[in-house]
Amino acid sequence: MAIFKRRKTKKPIKTTVHPANIIAYLVQVAVAVFMYDFLRNHFLMLVLSILIAAPVLDIIAFIFLYRGVSVEIKAPEPEVARNSIGYIKLLLQNRSLLVSFDTNVQLDVENSFYRDKSFTILSLPCSARGTYEKYIPIKYSMNGLYKFAVERITIRDLLGFISIKKSFDSEAEVRVLPDKESSKEFDLTDMSKGMTESEETIKKGHDFSDVSDVREYIPGDKLMSIHWKLSAKRDILMVKDRVSMSDQQMFILAELCGKDEDVDEILTLTYAIVDSFIREQTFVKLMWWSEGKFSFEERQIVSQEVLRECFSDIYFETIYNDPDKTKGYMRSIRPELKAYVNVCMRDGEPDAVIVEQD
Repeated sequence: MAIFKRRKTKKPIKTTVHPANIIAYLVQVAVAVFMYDFLRNHFLMLVLSILIAAPVLDIIAFIFLYRGVSVEIKAPEPEVARNSIGYIKLLLQNRSLLVSFDTNVQLDVENSFYRDKSFTILSLPCSARGTYEKYIPIKYSMNGLYKFAVERITIRDLLGFISIKKSFDSEAEVRVLPDKESSKEFDLTDMSKGMTESEETIKKGHDFSDVSDVREYIPGDKLMSIHWKLSAKRDILMVKDRVSMSDQQMFILAELCGKDEDVDEILTLTYAIVDSFIREQTFVKLMWWSEGKFSFEERQIVSQEVLRECFSDIYFETIYNDPDKTKGYMRSIRPELKAYVNVCMRDGEPDAVIVEQD
């Protein structure tokens, strides 16, 4: 099983001359010349002729082989959960009538969110006029956007004298979302305490607006706004003017600070909390600090699809190191928020804390 982790690997593949094979071949030619000079045998003359002509034929054959080989990478599963095992499909195609006994493919992998890069080198068979398919198992141990790429391969000639690099541009992406089952346990009731003053729950079938005035009906008013009891008493249609309470929202702030492993746990807990609220038909706003834009990003989460797209946006952000930065910016940039749920690391564990602002 191929598992990409942070580790040092061997050097990237490149065009390489194999002197040992060349020397061994020259020794064979020298032996054939000596034997022919000593025995003057027609068979040895034929062998010597083949040995002399073989490198020329090898070069001509290698030109056709080099042009006929191509490689492509695909991601059958563009979205997986953290700690799951997915597969990357690698296609090595050879349109020529020749074979290569040693074709190396360099598979580069990067988690762009954590700026983590590594690669592995695969030795694959390259048969004549055929396509070789290989499914590579990958264990996704962290959240993020994984980018797989094949940018170079090396093809060795039949005699093994040289391996020449060939460049490609084949890429595939896999979005890894948090595993809700592996997150820390939490209580939605405790977090709901922070919704009383500064947050608004938006549930299906609920009207989160307040009546500010009662006036006469104007054509175009909604029927649901008519005050039927008062209209019956006055013999004229009366409607209720409503004021939206949209300034009262429930905010969940995810801190993108600390070590990569800590941020990964924070994202996992954040995803599980928001997903639980969605299942309860309670929609919230998810916030995070964007270092690149130097502002808070926020998304209204109304469905699991929106939540997944929101995490795709998070994966393009930059991780920072100061945990006090988020709270300080919240006080200075968003002082109107009375309280919010802050998902952060506390005592080495991910936790959801209700922060009240004065």
